[in-house]
Amino acid sequence: MRCSSTMEALGEALSCPVCLELFTPPVLVLTCAHNFCKQCLEKILIRQNCSHVNGQFCCPMCRKVIYLRGRGIIGLPRNILVESILEKFKDELENIRAQEQNQLSQICEEHGENMNLMCLTDDEPICAICKIFGNHEHHSVAKMSEAYTARKMTFIKDIDLLLQKSEGTVQARKETEKLINELLSSTTDTKVMIDTVGISLLKGIRCRIAELKTKLHKDYSTKLEKLHLVESETEAPRQLYQQMKTLLEQHSNSVQFLQEDKKLRSKMEKLIEGRSLYQDPSKYKISVRRYFEELIRGINIKDYISTTSDDMLATTSDLYEARRPECPAFAFSGESPDQSFCKRVLGLFEKSGSKEQDLFTKASCPDCSSTPGTSIDSSFLKD
Repeated sequence: MRCSSTMEALGEALSCPVCLELFTPPVLVLTCAHNFCKQCLEKILIRQNCSHVNGQFCCPMCRKVIYLRGRGIIGLPRNILVESILEKFKDELENIRAQEQNQLSQICEEHGENMNLMCLTDDEPICAICKIFGNHEHHSVAKMSEAYTARKMTFIKDIDLLLQKSEGTVQARKETEKLINELLSSTTDTKVMIDTVGISLLKGIRCRIAELKTKLHKDYSTKLEKLHLVESETEAPRQLYQQMKTLLEQHSNSVQFLQEDKKLRSKMEKLIEGRSLYQDPSKYKISVRRYFEELIRGINIKDYISTTSDDMLATTSDLYEARRPECPAFAFSGESPDQSFCKRVLGLFEKSGSKEQDLFTKASCPDCSSTPGTSIDSSFLKD
């Protein structure tokens, strides 16, 4: 009790008369020997309108006039002794509070008595009243000192076991860290590999596409040139007929008729004896199947087929005719995915009777009974 009173008196002596709290360092001492927190003294100067370094103000305790003498509040001396005592006082105050808290932790909250028993049934400290009149009346108990000694020894053994377990896992932890590093390294290497090889594969596919487009353009140009010759050949009989009819109707004399007749007869003989270029129409067509097979050569198509492939093909508006009732739906049959998928893709380009003038015409679905065939629109080559 006496100690508590002494601490209270010391606390009052170490309190600022302005904020009424323990001094907040730095502590400044005036010529009248009164001490103040620096921040509290600054507020006093503001209230007394003392803003000049040579200003003056009155001590709020004794009203004595204090002169700043050209240095402002910085020129006032610090009370190092008070600051040192204040620091030790705070430490001692903290120790007293810790002790009080320690004592309170040993007091039963319900009965306000010291907890000197250990309830073995509920495994918690209790006071004597808890055992005699409280909820632990019929529980097994032990003295607090005995329970503390036994539990402390058990606790030490548990710590030793945990230490051994921890030491035993050091190697496992190192190996795990090594595996984590190796996992990160292998993941990075694999990503680099995927990017490098993937780009190479894409480059190869693009080169193949470019080569096929070049080949297709050349194939188209050659066949178109031959078809123009065929077109000219089909025009020759009509032109010769017109020339002969004109000669017959408009010749002026027999000499002129015979001269022209000789020339026209020679043309007619060549025309009749000549072999027609339009004998095999199929050789003037472009085979979608051949180019498709060359495009996917060496590629396993089924590796690129997802479960949504049929839906994507089926919902494309341009492919509506490919799903006619007489053609099977886009679903895998007993054939391998390669063959089935290729047939379906070819069927999309080998349609017959397209109203939209598709790029590839005069061909039927490969699973239908129509006669297959293909032709190509020159607009396709603009790509």
